Amino acid sequence: MDPILSAAIGISTFLVIRGRDKKDMTAMLIAVNLFVYSLTSNLAEAYESILIEWGNSLLNAESNPITLITSMFLHANIIHILLNMYALYIFGSMLEKGLGPRRFLTIYMASGIAGNLLSLIVSLLTNSISIGVGASGAILGLFGFIMAYEYRITGRLGFSSILAAIFVLAGGFMPNVDVSAHVGGFATGLAYGLISMRPSRYGVEY
Repeated sequence: MDPILSAAIGISTFLVIRGRDKKDMTAMLIAVNLFVYSLTSNLAEAYESILIEWGNSLLNAESNPITLITSMFLHANIIHILLNMYALYIFGSMLEKGLGPRRFLTIYMASGIAGNLLSLIVSLLTNSISIGVGASGAILGLFGFIMAYEYRITGRLGFSSILAAIFVLAGGFMPNVDVSAHVGGFATGLAYGLISMRPSRYGVEY
């Protein structure tokens, strides 16, 4: 597809989603991710040169540390971004209303960066070079916070904990999945929720 048309689609998506609610951080994040993907891909898959230059890897860690963040907004192909944006919509819709946009964004970004850092550490320890892209670490941070919410409210871990374990561990049996980033993001969101959340501030809806 023509890059200009691809960019036009991304810009249109951004403006339409943003226009529905300027305070909706979840929609904003989805729009930005779609916008970036439209500029860095032919829509079917991302341009490899961009992933190498702006993805998270030991090759970029020293010379271009901003890739700890830029990699969170890059996706390898159309399936990758659609699955991640669906998950972001589900978990974001659950959390943002209770947390507020600023705190929600803090958890999202901190989880994504922590996941990328753990991925770099594992690559260094195993003497391997890989390029990580995607919002999975950040999204799993949101899920980790949801688990903390469940535990603080109910005093136990139910179905969500089982689902989280499947999501995190199953990645180890799939090709081209950065399990370290998943685990790091998830653990960050979980820890943040357990340490900072006060149950009295939240209501339980049925």
